[in-house]
Amino acid sequence: MLGDEMERGREEQIQLFKEEGILQKSGKGFYTPSEFAVDHLFYVAWVGRYLVDSRYSVTRDYLGYYSLFYVVSGKMKFIYEGKTYYVSENEAMLIDFRKPHYYRAMTNRVDRWEIIFNGREADAFYDLIVGKWGNTFKVHGRIKGILENLLNELDGPLPDDLEVSMLFHMLFTYVVKDRQMKLSEPIRKALDYMTEYATSSLRITEVADYVGLSRSYFSRLFTKETGQTPYEYLLELRINQAKQLLSLTDVQVSEVAEKCGFVNMSHFIRVFREKTGSTPSAFRNFFNMEAARKESPSDDSEALP
Repeated sequence: MLGDEMERGREEQIQLFKEEGILQKSGKGFYTPSEFAVDHLFYVAWVGRYLVDSRYSVTRDYLGYYSLFYVVSGKMKFIYEGKTYYVSENEAMLIDFRKPHYYRAMTNRVDRWEIIFNGREADAFYDLIVGKWGNTFKVHGRIKGILENLLNELDGPLPDDLEVSMLFHMLFTYVVKDRQMKLSEPIRKALDYMTEYATSSLRITEVADYVGLSRSYFSRLFTKETGQTPYEYLLELRINQAKQLLSLTDVQVSEVAEKCGFVNMSHFIRVFREKTGSTPSAFRNFFNMEAARKESPSDDSEALP
């Protein structure tokens, strides 16, 4: 009953107009979080992906949420608080919808996601990011990986409020860290490259070659600017991908290890336990009970030291 009332209230408040220029819609649409999420976590009220053309525009005076726009391709124009912003491919825009705002497509095809959200920490993160660095940020490296994981979670059949909130927190944390680090161009390119090819048999020498640096200098520069060695960062990407597969699919643990770029099962189990404090099967038992019931009980026990 409460969920139905919240949903009706949200539909009344989030007005979705029949705008011109919408070529295709996808995504969950209206989303009803739990009372706990509304009271204590980041939570989502609406999420969707639009493919639009240059006729598309929206003018709105007020909506009691924040919005995160992620432009996958094309270019959009925003007018907000007396300023004009142009947001292109692999960029994002944060807006406080409680203030008047206008946005439109600037190219004949724009593919973009929009997440309408709020939450206990939303004000603080918005004020921190926008107050110091403005409303836009680049979507690359770890930021892109986390945002895509968030969108995958929201687009799944049963999004988990705790997972959604955690991913929001991680996303904004890395936006802040990215701005604070002021990464050089070679390291930015390396982060994007490693994110794209993390689950392949990627070697650090290959990444160094890609950005045009020697392996030794690349490793020193990467560690200085990110606080991690390239190898540590690569393992982090692979472990995060493994977490997604373990929590959202019923893929066997041995196949997860292979899909995430680990050389063998034993290495995967050891690294996963070091990074998370649990084995892959224990992690799955907690986050994905249905898949855990299908899992062979010996899938990761033999690989443990």
